[in-house]
Amino acid sequence: LAISYFTRPVLRRDLCSSLYIAVAIVDLAVCSFQIPVLVSLIAARQAVLYDIAFICIAWRMIFKSLSRLSVFLVLLLSVSRTISLVTPLLVINKRHVLAALYSFIAYLVIELAALGSQEGYSYDPSGAYCFEDGKIPTSLYYNSLYIITLGAPAIIIFLSFLVSVVTIRKSMTKRSIFKETSLCKLPDHLGRERPYVSADATKRQATRTIMIFTLTYMIFNLPHFINMILWSIQMSCKDSAANSCYPGPYYDFYFMFCYIWNISEVFSCGMNSACNPIIYYCRISGYRTWLQECRVVRTVRERMNRHSQRLLLYLRRGDAN
Repeated sequence: LAISYFTRPVLRRDLCSSLYIAVAIVDLAVCSFQIPVLVSLIAARQAVLYDIAFICIAWRMIFKSLSRLSVFLVLLLSVSRTISLVTPLLVINKRHVLAALYSFIAYLVIELAALGSQEGYSYDPSGAYCFEDGKIPTSLYYNSLYIITLGAPAIIIFLSFLVSVVTIRKSMTKRSIFKETSLCKLPDHLGRERPYVSADATKRQATRTIMIFTLTYMIFNLPHFINMILWSIQMSCKDSAANSCYPGPYYDFYFMFCYIWNISEVFSCGMNSACNPIIYYCRISGYRTWLQECRVVRTVRERMNRHSQRLLLYLRRGDAN
């Protein structure tokens, strides 16, 4: 539904709308990639779909790319909005931002072709999904690039979020007469007075929406970042035979060994993607109105009402008997 809304011809295709379309597409893909993991967990951690080698390899390679593409899209949204907030007179070139997005996608494709395709992949019951074997010399470079391309944008997003918060607080203290909804009244098409919303108020509203979007991302992906730090420290540990110390000491606990990987890397990302449409509904009035008038939603709502009325009638007849 979010993709249908942002791709409507009547909607102005500005930078935010274009990035929202990309985010919605990635969110749909991320939610779809939760299915094989859920199937394995329901089947007592049996491989099930991952028994097919193609699914095992493709799932791991694509999902690692989707998680990094997701953080890069949040980076573009957050930084572009922060720049427009700090320097209102600066016009951000949409083509330059989209060029950066396409360049990052090209990098992910090249990385998969050069390094990811050389890896060996196998199913691991502890995480209930496929991992790299890590038995070839380039595994260290592949994992290092993954951590860098995942962690560096997250740090920039956090700094951008702090700058946006400070800038908005300063602008709120400077406002005295004009507020987000001004006291000025303008007649609408029926001659009734309506509040005048300034352009600055609209920009602040959009900025807050992206800040909520960014904060949601940081909250849901914080477990993954913490786990990646612990895993990096763990991988640097070697025993007397120069072998990895994994799973000890951080992953010796049952919860850490059996659940931390699928919760932090898979389900947290999926929950974040599932929450984004809720943010659209709560913060974007146009999306909320369109969704309420959408034919598909209206049909589902009508059918649910009919079924609930039938159930209520059936229960009343049972009480009467």
